[in-house]
Amino acid sequence: MAAETTEKYDFIIVGAGPSGATLASHLASSLPSLRILLLEAGESGVDNAPLYDRYTALMTPGLNYGYQTVPQESLNGSIVNYSRGKFHCVGLGGTSLINFGLWTRGPRDDYDRWARLVGNADFGWENIRKVFNDIETFSDPGYTDERSNYVSFEKDAHGQSGPVNVELPRRWESHILALMKGVEEHGFQMNKDLSSGNPIGVGLCPATSREGVRVTAKTAYLSSVPDNLRVKTGVQVARVLFEEGKAVGVKSVNGTKFFAQKEVILSAGALDSPKLLLLSGVGPAADLASLNIPVVQDLQYVGKNLQDHCHFPVTVVVRDSTREPNKLRPGSDVLAAARAEFAQGGTGPLAYVNGSYILGFLKDESLYSSEEFQSLDQQTREHLKKPTIPSWEFCTGLPLLGPPPPGPPRQFLSSVAVLMNPQSRGIVKLQSTDPRQPALFDPRLMTDPYDQKVLVAAAELVLSFLKTPSIAATIEAPAKMPASDSKEDILDFIKANLKSTWHMSGTCKMGLGEHDEAVVDPQFRVRGIEGLRVVDLSVSPFLVNAHPVACAYAVGKIAAETIRMQHGPKEV
Repeated sequence: MAAETTEKYDFIIVGAGPSGATLASHLASSLPSLRILLLEAGESGVDNAPLYDRYTALMTPGLNYGYQTVPQESLNGSIVNYSRGKFHCVGLGGTSLINFGLWTRGPRDDYDRWARLVGNADFGWENIRKVFNDIETFSDPGYTDERSNYVSFEKDAHGQSGPVNVELPRRWESHILALMKGVEEHGFQMNKDLSSGNPIGVGLCPATSREGVRVTAKTAYLSSVPDNLRVKTGVQVARVLFEEGKAVGVKSVNGTKFFAQKEVILSAGALDSPKLLLLSGVGPAADLASLNIPVVQDLQYVGKNLQDHCHFPVTVVVRDSTREPNKLRPGSDVLAAARAEFAQGGTGPLAYVNGSYILGFLKDESLYSSEEFQSLDQQTREHLKKPTIPSWEFCTGLPLLGPPPPGPPRQFLSSVAVLMNPQSRGIVKLQSTDPRQPALFDPRLMTDPYDQKVLVAAAELVLSFLKTPSIAATIEAPAKMPASDSKEDILDFIKANLKSTWHMSGTCKMGLGEHDEAVVDPQFRVRGIEGLRVVDLSVSPFLVNAHPVACAYAVGKIAAETIRMQHGPKEV
């Protein structure tokens, strides 16, 4: 029989991903007289991982639970990989351990919309850009050669002393400059700083790394913690405990209870925070009753509003076999030697290979005249027309994303289109009362006609880019492409190859009340429950047009300041 813990805590935070780790660190430092417990289902995580592994970390055995969606009706019944781990991943740091490490802040118009929707200026661009600056330490590579034509930064627009290191590689791989010139040749608008608040255009995306080593929420916020913050790993929470409508603690899957005198805060992510609420009796009453879960609070929109950026790769075989990734093949002596050199002194090819990521946010105003666009509600149409709001994301210079086909070693070039502003909405539901069982995930990818329209247009652009003379001259053969340039073949290709970008958001939506489907209020408090908050990307009213780890850190910091103002005078 599991014993109840004897320690008394003021706050319990569940989940040590970017939001949870940031929240825990700031709360502990700003409220030194209060005791904080951070619970993480995974273990301590991985340190000193090279950014080189950014494309494979997500699929590494032991780093995720292998979540999958239900069959997707719009994708011919395909099941999509929805890989997450123990509250995002096995270890302190959450998704920052296994994501691509891309640092994009997002459009100022998105954040101003968020602030308007929830009536809280903290989420507006003028405030949140300061939050980003506080979070990051940005290392400007100081390019003085022709690379400066494509990348440059205003020093005061970026942070210089935050805990999260952000950098661009001082050395580019041999093919990156040629690809940048191809992007320019194609006629893309260039963007020298994708995090300026206006991301429109193509540039080089910074990474969360320091001298080629991945930076995570653990290394940024939990490598050294205040005395009043206790971190417990290997603790999977089963449900929240309540007394007379107030959250008073949590119970783990092995029966151990932890008690909080002030608040319980869920930071388990957009898939697991709603799952914990539902298991705890907070959610749609009819759904809870069907599983014989006692209803604590009838909140109809828990688990709803699931949004995700989806993407598909177009891959060709290129003639240049001298590129570094072609030499660093898994299992090769060359890769083993490179790992040893990097581990010893942070030098060698792993210090820069896979460090350069060509990324662009592109806007297609021709979509506005389409029937699919006109069918959207007026507020959505007005937002999509805002100057900083992209239609899709374009990436190129990537390796083969997936296992190599049989045959002799070849060099691949992948270009990717990512849907922005997804209009499709999904749901997270319980399939069991067993907390060890994952919930049912149905993102309903590409079910909205406008999403289909945008993805087809994005594919047409990727195919036209590959026909750019300087790019086409390097292509030896197609590897994964549509059968033809017809819209029908392109749509068939997308349906067969569409993947999640693992940017799940929105399932505990922030808002002003029932009328806007809110689960939490603008101070992150679960509606109708005392002492319970949700602090992670599940609170997003809509999915920000960015790779969202920067936003996740910012949510944690904003929440910490919100809570500090209610419980103590000291600034975060």
